[in-house]
Amino acid sequence: MSQQRLARAFVDLAASPVTEPSDTTGLLAALAAHGTELLGDCTAIVLYVPDEHAPAEVAGIGAELMRLAHDSVGWDEGPGPEARNTGRPVPDTALDGDRAGRDWPRYTPRARQLGYGRAAALPLHVGDDTLGALILLGPGTTPLPSELFELAQSLTDAAGWTLERDRRLRETRALADQLGQALTSRIVIEQAKGTLAARLSISVDEAFHLLRSHARSHRRRLTDVAREVVEHRLELHAD
Repeated sequence: MSQQRLARAFVDLAASPVTEPSDTTGLLAALAAHGTELLGDCTAIVLYVPDEHAPAEVAGIGAELMRLAHDSVGWDEGPGPEARNTGRPVPDTALDGDRAGRDWPRYTPRARQLGYGRAAALPLHVGDDTLGALILLGPGTTPLPSELFELAQSLTDAAGWTLERDRRLRETRALADQLGQALTSRIVIEQAKGTLAARLSISVDEAFHLLRSHARSHRRRLTDVAREVVEHRLELHAD
């Protein structure tokens, strides 16, 4: 495999957009496509479950495979859910062996009906969390090449870094919005205190007490009351 193909894969994973927490189609599709392209005869499917309350998202090729990946989450079995639940790789497993039949009783026959004889999965780490997996399915009974698992994990980690970068950016923006709103509220309240103090010839502390008392008695936000005072839409009177 050429260095150019590898470089393109990692650049694509780093640059794939993640516009919403529930809309990772571009990134997941890139990981599945590059996994299938670079990992020999393996078929790569990406499973992503951002939290227990969000629907599972899958990416790959083939409606039957996508349906199987979705069903495996509901069954909580198969290489993908196992890697997500444990945070550890699921080693190359023969689908006609005892382990697969015992641990994945519903997943295994469906995968074999689709023509696959081997399965493995690499965890998708997003920061300290494991939110999905890269599932590898191989045809026949030939073991999956061991040298490809390190590359598969590297591709999966690259996608995880992109997701973590996006998550941190969203958290930073949310915090900035909260701080901005808090600052705006503080400014409006201070303006209202000054307005009332000058209008009613009372102290600033008395003006704040008047604002707070009105907000509490009318079950309104203090910022909304203050804004109406500043905009001369609300007249308050000292007791």
